[in-house]
Formats: sequence, C-alpha cells, structure tokens
Amino acid sequence: MLDMGRACARIAVLAAAAVLGAQAPPGRGAPAQGAGRGGGRGISPGGVGSDDKHVVDAAAADRGRKVWAAECINCHGTHARGTDRGADLIRSVLVLHDRYANEIGPFLKKGHPTQTTPAANLTQSQIEDVAQFVHFEVYQTMRSALDVQDVLTGDPKAGAAYFAGEGKCNTCHSPTGDLAGVGKKYSPVNLQQRFLFPQGGGRGRGGRGGAASSTQITVTVTPPTGPAVSGVLVQMDDFNVSLRDSSGEYHSWKRTPSLKVEKHNPFAAHEALLDTITDKNIHDTVAYLESLK
Repeated sequence: MLDMGRACARIAVLAAAAVLGAQAPPGRGAPAQGAGRGGGRGISPGGVGSDDKHVVDAAAADRGRKVWAAECINCHGTHARGTDRGADLIRSVLVLHDRYANEIGPFLKKGHPTQTTPAANLTQSQIEDVAQFVHFEVYQTMRSALDVQDVLTGDPKAGAAYFAGEGKCNTCHSPTGDLAGVGKKYSPVNLQQRFLFPQGGGRGRGGRGGAASSTQITVTVTPPTGPAVSGVLVQMDDFNVSLRDSSGEYHSWKRTPSLKVEKHNPFAAHEALLDTITDKNIHDTVAYLESLK
C-alpha cells in the first residue's frame, strides 16, 4: 500500500526498544494524556524510545485488518512485511514516525494505488484503522524477534567428539571437573552464551587491586629501563596501555617500539574458536554440555 523503501537495521532496533511499553491492552483507545498525535519525537522519561509512542487500539487494529485485506494485502503481504510487489512496512521510516495516521494519512491522500478503492477516497476512520493495524503488526514483529528460539538442536555425541577433538576444549576443561553438572546449572541458551562468550559483558578489567582472578585479562609491561610491571589490564590500544597492579596502583605508558607488552588473555582460545567454529559445532557442543548433569 505504501510505496516506501526499507530503513536500515538501526531503525528496527529503535522500534524494538519501544515495543514493551507501546502496545495497549485490548480495548484501550488512543494515546494517554500528554501523548500527542503528532507532537515532538523526544525521548521518553524512562530513557527508551519516543515520548509519544503510538499506543495500539486493538479494536481499531481489528477493523483496520479488514480494510488492509481489501486494499493492501496483495502488495504488502498479510503481516505488512512486503512482497515482490510492495515494500516491507515493518521497517518503514514513515511508519516509525507515524502517530495515529498523522504521517500515513497524508501519504495515502496523495493517491497511493490500492486494490479497489482509490486511497484518496478512503475515509479518515478507515485510514486511522489501517494505521492502527500496521502499528500492531510492527509491535508483533518486534515482540517475536525478542523471543529466544530453542538452541538445543544438536547431537550430544558429535558435541563430545568436537569437545575432545577439533575444538580442543578438553585442554582447559573437564566434564568431570570444572564442567561437572553444568547442564543442571544453566539453561541451553545460557550454556551457548557462556561457551561462545565466557567473558560476558565485563572484561574483568581494572579492579581495586589484589591478586588477579583466573577470569581477568592481565598484562605485563616492560619499559626500556626499569623493572617489568604486571597487573590487570585496564585499557590497551595502539597508543597507550594501562594496568592496575596487585596493590591497586594504576600504571600507564605510551606505546613505543621499545616498550614490551605481553597480554595474558584466559579467553584467547574461545575468541580464536569463533573464527573456525560452525553452527553445527555450536549446537552439538551445547547439546553435549547440556547432557552433563
């Protein structure tokens, strides 16, 4: 129905961020007090998404579904995701900016082609209902994108073979040692995350001192003159390197050809694995780890 190009993935992410607070329960009407129908597009007090989110009216969206089936479905598909004849509206910039047909309405009134009734002849109520339906489909799509799919689809025996063979996991880990009972401790999704990205969100850098743990990235820096200094890595790039030693003291150097830097990363093997591991290897290994109960 709307002849618009697809927006970039970033637009989809912004839309997804607004999903959880944007869809009203069945029977709820237009916007809550203070949420205008075409006002500014600032940031909400909660810090996520627009402060004038389009709140879907379920009854209006249901009415809009009938108009959609009569006028739009052939080109834009059952769920507004597009066909070879029409654009995907889920990722449309115009739809993302629309609030209660304030963008979609004027666009349609220009005479966009439809299946039976010329768009310019649609009533304002029909246009608003269609807009509600499109926003409903946007929210449904974004909600489904947040659903975690079943990752337990591999072969445990193949996973065990990879663990002890090509993956070389057994050089650091043992199913009867550090991984004993791991299948009871974590869900398959968490097992996969920890297997591929064991460092998690934090890198274990720059604590307040004390002995470095086995999960922290450490570094030893040897300057041209003076003793070598070791500690937990705080930051390292092409120009500078810094660490915090066991007493908590912070050290920093400019990187030069004469400065020797040795990085000790306990996750190096996992990071290297990402360059060679296949989807099958991943699913097989997760299935194997899940069996360790």
